[in-house]
Amino acid sequence: MRKTIWIRVLVCSIILSVVPAANALEVAGEDLGVNLDFTFASKYMWHGYDTYDDHAAFQPSVTFSYMGFNAGVWGSWPASSGYEVLTELDYYIGYDRSFFEESTWQVDASLLYTYFDYPKTNSSGDVQEIALSLSMPNLIPLGPSSLVPGYVVYYDWDGIQDSDLIDDGWFHDFTLSYDVPIPALISTQEEQALTLSAGVTYNDGAFGSGAGFSHAQFGVETTFEWNAFYLTPAVYYQWSWEDSVNDEDELFATISVGYDF
Repeated sequence: MRKTIWIRVLVCSIILSVVPAANALEVAGEDLGVNLDFTFASKYMWHGYDTYDDHAAFQPSVTFSYMGFNAGVWGSWPASSGYEVLTELDYYIGYDRSFFEESTWQVDASLLYTYFDYPKTNSSGDVQEIALSLSMPNLIPLGPSSLVPGYVVYYDWDGIQDSDLIDDGWFHDFTLSYDVPIPALISTQEEQALTLSAGVTYNDGAFGSGAGFSHAQFGVETTFEWNAFYLTPAVYYQWSWEDSVNDEDELFATISVGYDF
């Protein structure tokens, strides 16, 4: 428990130290970004698992980005009683980079480390995760946009305090996405699109689940922009295949409101 408290203090100290530095970097003309986001989810789905069992969640976050690096805090609070023990605070740090930019073979890559902290469980269920994401945005031109293939591999393991509840394991996501241009509904917005997405997930047995392709997920979303504010509604459908991950199909929605500094 003592180690986990120190982790929270260290992460918060790093983030707070970045805030006063933001003004100095902006004065120097550097590209430092801050994103504040608040999301309401009708269900909290994570790697195919229905975390709050069909109940909604409030999920705010703050992210700082600079020269490809990013760090932040994301939280999830159940909107219904009975799931308070699963209140979650995630601390993350990552790096994004593109290779072979503006060519057919461009690769967008992201490496992200996340510490999943469950403060109301005395950290006995904390989880650590590292994820590598790859996508090729220019590989398959199709009509007015491109069909974008992607792959994300995750590895999850115990938090600072080992737990018998957690089985280390891998998740593999294979995805496709496509932007359908639509007329911008806000006059000051330059362009808008409906983003269609589809993907399948392979779970190798993490968290005691059966190994195999656990589910497919399909989604549609769009973003409305006004100055630095944005509003993103999204709808998803999950087709579940592995009962040890989820024994029912899921229809859920999210709506995000945010501001980019």
